Amino acid sequence: MIQSRDKNRFWLPLMAVLAMFVASCSSSWLPAEFKLKRVLHQTKTAHIVGPGGINQSFTVYELPQDVATTIADKGLPYLNSLPTDDKKISTTTGPWWGPFSHWQATPVPAEKAWLRYGRDLENGWKPSLTSFYISYKGDNTKNDFISMIPPEFSSAFHEAISMPGNFYAYGDYRGVCLVVVSPKMGKVFYLFRD
Repeated sequence: MIQSRDKNRFWLPLMAVLAMFVASCSSSWLPAEFKLKRVLHQTKTAHIVGPGGINQSFTVYELPQDVATTIADKGLPYLNSLPTDDKKISTTTGPWWGPFSHWQATPVPAEKAWLRYGRDLENGWKPSLTSFYISYKGDNTKNDFISMIPPEFSSAFHEAISMPGNFYAYGDYRGVCLVVVSPKMGKVFYLFRD
């Protein structure tokens, strides 16, 4: 009986930390106005130890037709008018979380915000899944994760970021995560990295 109680003292805090971590990889900052209920695909790696570039996810949601029509018709003014609760941003200690805001139109340019921590890559780099997730020039640690994403979803993502008519914003964990909205495809791509 005493042994069981001692085991619970160890496992309960560990499970609580794990639950908080898993919740941290969620899409809680995606605008509620998108009405995202159906996940079409998710590739995710999460570790108990982190952050530090070892946790990432690639999630594709179905964008409801009425929301896709609204976004296609109203564009950037609509997206930038969505309410954001900046009061929820926590910057007192440790990492902070924030809403997806400051929406921009695609195609996505080769901008510092795309790169993890704004690090430089080789000359001529372009926005892609690889350049989004890697940590530094020559980093091969994300290749396994990227290779787990089915080609149909990685191709759709690359099309969404390179063609006009779609929209993107940075936010969530330290403002380094990405959401891409494609009204024409009826999809929302959510990329998490820590």
